[in-house]
Amino acid sequence: MNEKEYFDGVNYTGDHLHVANWEEEVAPAIESIAWVRQDGSMDLFFNDFLDEKEIRVLFESKDYYYDERLGVFLSNVKTDDEAYEVFFDWVEKVLYPYRNKGK
Repeated sequence: MNEKEYFDGVNYTGDHLHVANWEEEVAPAIESIAWVRQDGSMDLFFNDFLDEKEIRVLFESKDYYYDERLGVFLSNVKTDDEAYEVFFDWVEKVLYPYRNKGK
């Protein structure tokens, strides 16, 4: 994938979906945004990191796309339900284990 062309702003409609984890024990809520592409699919981004170290630790060994405004690209999804499913799965398997390490 040519990242410059794929993530070019002209490929997005401007519409977006806020995907948040509203579990009571999590304060504040953790949120990602799915940006709607011209083809109707959505690109799911996470930019609710605690600090730069968190970004490096979680993604240092992976090939990933990061934009200062949008955050880290997590996945392309087709539906709202898929956006929630992918995000919640990523939070449970990646973000929570990192943030709760040592507690």
